[in-house]
Amino acid sequence: MSIERPSYENPQILPLKGEVPPEKMEEYLRKQFEQSEKLELYEGETLSLRDIQPEKLKTEVPTVWMKGWGTTPDNYRDNILRLAEKGRRVLAVDNVYGVEGAKAEEVDAQKAKELGLEGLMLDKVVAYLKMLDMKEGLDKVDVVAHSEGAIHAIFAALLRPERFRNLVLVDPAGMVGEDKAERLLKGATLDIALQVARLYKREGILGTAKKMHGANMGMNKAIASGPKETWDSIGTITKTQIHELLGTLRERGIRVSIIHGVDDKFFSMDDVQKMTKSGTVDGFYSTKTTHNEVYLNPKLFNTLIDFSLVSLEALRQKEGKEAKVEVAA
Repeated sequence: MSIERPSYENPQILPLKGEVPPEKMEEYLRKQFEQSEKLELYEGETLSLRDIQPEKLKTEVPTVWMKGWGTTPDNYRDNILRLAEKGRRVLAVDNVYGVEGAKAEEVDAQKAKELGLEGLMLDKVVAYLKMLDMKEGLDKVDVVAHSEGAIHAIFAALLRPERFRNLVLVDPAGMVGEDKAERLLKGATLDIALQVARLYKREGILGTAKKMHGANMGMNKAIASGPKETWDSIGTITKTQIHELLGTLRERGIRVSIIHGVDDKFFSMDDVQKMTKSGTVDGFYSTKTTHNEVYLNPKLFNTLIDFSLVSLEALRQKEGKEAKVEVAA
């Protein structure tokens, strides 16, 4: 039985499910990515998002992509489309500003207070929780989160643990212990210089210019959506320490893997490993990459991210079987 795609703000005629030939699948998914859907919030505010749904699903649990500081889903286009090609429904929020987290029905105010979650960070977390409640088929989700997005993922999962299954954190923020904005900005400068050098060596001057133009466009768009909020986020990132919360997530049945670059200067591998205590994560993968290569050099990451999700799913199945055997005994 064919099911029509949902309508979008800028509707196009998309094929019914079951009617897309393999050679047209990439274009089919790309068109979905390019169509932003808007959810009506309150007082004229809207939440803009992407919802990419492949024809054949490898899992009924959708994946939410949580972006890093100074980016939009457009920066992660290749990552998101490749996950969709592998049979995962992927959703990504465009804007996380304009949501009043303190007034949101989706959040237990007391629990948020206990977590120290307030202000801008609470607004961002609530934006994702609103999407889960307003969109169909999101009873439980997996998450891939890059950089600052890892902070949003951890807090969202702690506020609503019943809605989250597996988290894959790519070069996560909040994992280096006590930090300062000056240290972060210095590290960012070194990281970007190394990124550009590697891009030039790998793709030449034209390829480097194209990639960096795309990255800069994403940052400009992100800043334009909330100038003050974007810059204020830097201070919030340095004050947040999510490594202390990983054990709580596992206790609540949420599985976590980390992918981190050994050349990441934003958040050094040494600090991240030091803060990752034994038994708090289910997988840790190191890559010979800098902080933003997840979208500047996506081929290195696309298969690894999917593999990480598959591994966490397999771990859950194994634990489920062992639990059944133990009960039967």
